[in-house]
Amino acid sequence: MYATHDDLISRFGELAIAELESMHMDGLLAVTNALNDASEKMNSYLSIRYQTPLNKTEHLKLVCADIARYLLYMNEPTDEVESRYKEALKWLQDVGAGKANVTFAELLSAAEQQSTYVKPAVPIGSSYTGQVFGDDVFAKMPNVG
Repeated sequence: MYATHDDLISRFGELAIAELESMHMDGLLAVTNALNDASEKMNSYLSIRYQTPLNKTEHLKLVCADIARYLLYMNEPTDEVESRYKEALKWLQDVGAGKANVTFAELLSAAEQQSTYVKPAVPIGSSYTGQVFGDDVFAKMPNVG
């Protein structure tokens, strides 16, 4: 699952989630089912471009929480809930179509950071036809400090 019960509470508040749970015979089971259904719906879109399930990111948690909250409504959801649900589906469609990406903020190790050196587009010094500065040139420069 891309989100948990605690993620729903932290995003929407304990009272709001308790109200949604009270609409169902077994509120906790309903939340678990909604989160599973939301995750499966997300995987159906994400699997077009990625091998699922993906590692959790904050954005994936948000999308999953928005979808699950929409699924928990027994009656008509509020305009805000429906809008967020539609926005989540639109983003998932964009990911599937290659118009958006799932970004992962993973820290690089020191070795990986050093291996990410980007070669300059123009070699340094290729446009300068003079000599390379040596100690004799630097010795003639004024001393600062």
